[in-house]
Amino acid sequence: MTTQLQDSTILLELLASRICHDLVSPVGAINNGIEFMEEMVGDPEGIKQATDLIAHSAASAAARLQAFRIAYGAGGRDGNLKPEDIQKAFGALVRVDGKIRQSWDPYSPLGIDMKATGACKLLMGALLLAMECLPKGGNIYADPGENGELLVTAEGTDATVRENVEKALAGTLAVSDLDPRLVHPYILGQTARNYNFDIKLNLSADNKVIWSIRQ
Repeated sequence: MTTQLQDSTILLELLASRICHDLVSPVGAINNGIEFMEEMVGDPEGIKQATDLIAHSAASAAARLQAFRIAYGAGGRDGNLKPEDIQKAFGALVRVDGKIRQSWDPYSPLGIDMKATGACKLLMGALLLAMECLPKGGNIYADPGENGELLVTAEGTDATVRENVEKALAGTLAVSDLDPRLVHPYILGQTARNYNFDIKLNLSADNKVIWSIRQ
């Protein structure tokens, strides 16, 4: 097996692990809710709790699938995709998370050409990356920078960039050194370069992390 083929296989395995890990919890909770409902026959309050669990878990699974479809799938490069679609999809994800809010205007200029192929895909990827920087929750913003760039900011208590994320994003980390938590920045960086963009860390200090996307 060639090195390139080995790397591609490892990336596919890691990405599958990442997606499955994020979906196991809500899908499992749906199953638990159904079992709980079966046990609560004749108990209206118990049935309501079960249906609430199922509804929340289904919304969580659907939101994650939609975000992954845009960030990793061919749907993310759809020319009809707009920033408002990204805000809506990411909004569904952070609502079920409950600890993070987003605040940005998808109808205002964002610093780069959002009609360019892959731009909306990269925005979703950057928002997901920003989300991972907020272990205790916080706020995420997307605004134009001063130098023809899109800045995605994660602001909150203990906002941080995990070890090796920058190297993974830059593509300087060997594929053999990746794990499921690093596969997202690695693929995001590869995707950016494929669509003639550059994404890198702009700032990490004072409970704030800023990612920069340039054309």
